Amino acid sequence: MPGRVMSVVLCRPTVSGDIMPVAMGTCENIDDATKYSDVKPPDDSEVIKLIRSRVRTYFNNDGVIELDGGYHLYFVVVIETFSTMVYCCVAENGMDQTEANDFLNSKIRTIMASSNIQMVVAQSNPYDLLGILQPDILKFIKQHNDQFPTAHQQRMIDIRRQVEDVRQVMADNVERIMERGERLENIENRSEALRTSTISFKSTARRVQRHFCQQNLKWTLILLAVIAVIVTAIVLTILHKNGVI
Repeated sequence: MPGRVMSVVLCRPTVSGDIMPVAMGTCENIDDATKYSDVKPPDDSEVIKLIRSRVRTYFNNDGVIELDGGYHLYFVVVIETFSTMVYCCVAENGMDQTEANDFLNSKIRTIMASSNIQMVVAQSNPYDLLGILQPDILKFIKQHNDQFPTAHQQRMIDIRRQVEDVRQVMADNVERIMERGERLENIENRSEALRTSTISFKSTARRVQRHFCQQNLKWTLILLAVIAVIVTAIVLTILHKNGVI
């Protein structure tokens, strides 16, 4: 969400402790700027209620109030020489505290620089100075918001970003499927290689077994021949000694 300013409210505490609005302004085409949001930003009367209930106005301070719909209410309380002033802006959450303070202090606060305004603001009634101050408020809001895309442009940017995210997810899925296919192919190749190795091993084992069987048979026959020779020699020797032969 960008950091556009939705509205600006200038107000001051009264002697009775109430908060009185001095001037306000909203961004151009605010309905168009917020049409894609489910929650609308607060109007000036709601801002005044928030300042009245949640902001301390008896010393210099600043802060932020988080609102529904991704909006923030930034405020700067300044005890000016002519009156205590509360400078407020409702902005999207893309604006941070530092940026909001700079906008309120360096832009909106300068609206009160005129000595003619300073002389009458403390005695003014609600929105007496609206016609004088609002043009500058609107000018500063427009200057700030011009750096951001319109709501429609932002919507298109968000849609393109979502489409790109979906495309990237699909590309990642396809890549994972291809990697899985390669792994399955590698497993299949390894299985085939293992089967080939098993067949080769069995064939080699049979050849080795036949070889050793042949060797065993050979040595068995040799041993039997040697035994036969020895037995024959013994028999002949015994017969010779007995005069048989």
